[in-house]
Amino acid sequence: MKLILIILFSTTLSWAKTFVPSTFSAHFEESIISMATGKEKKSFGKIDYKFPGHIRFDITSPNPSSFVSNPQKSWYYVPPFLEGEQGQVTIQKSSKLPLTKFLDSVKNGIEGSKLFTFKYVGNDLILSFVKTVQKELTLKEVTFHADKEAKLVQKMSEFDRMTLVYADGRKVKLKFLELKEEVSFPAKHFEFTPPAKTKIIDG
Repeated sequence: MKLILIILFSTTLSWAKTFVPSTFSAHFEESIISMATGKEKKSFGKIDYKFPGHIRFDITSPNPSSFVSNPQKSWYYVPPFLEGEQGQVTIQKSSKLPLTKFLDSVKNGIEGSKLFTFKYVGNDLILSFVKTVQKELTLKEVTFHADKEAKLVQKMSEFDRMTLVYADGRKVKLKFLELKEEVSFPAKHFEFTPPAKTKIIDG
């Protein structure tokens, strides 16, 4: 599961009291860079987040899949390739994704964080994770890109791109196509009901 990270920060090093909103929803274009060939493979999807520990990650094309998780349970669903065939869903006790752990942990600020160091380089904000966190989150570095000087960015909707570098060297580029903050989700939005004819695997 390819994942994304989102941060909101103030115009100075004094971070806002709440820089990750309690809920958000974002459409995105994701480019996965092959470690072997250096080529990019694009996919499109949507992510929904609710604090704490709720996430829904849907890849809509070219190969649809869904990952839904709440603090109790998670579902990973792959629909059938052809109509009438059998899809598959893997159900497990919830184990927080690196993305969810990160968003939950930094909701109220990153000043003095023990998870990472950060620096501004022109239009970029770079987060570098400490060794112990790299192992736990499987993330080495995250760079947020803006179309103006990063120090001047005031809210997360002003970030239009980001690059994730995983501990094993994998790189994922993400471009936000649309992002909405403080979204109201339906009561069971972070639960998943398998369609008929779905193979169920209990993890």
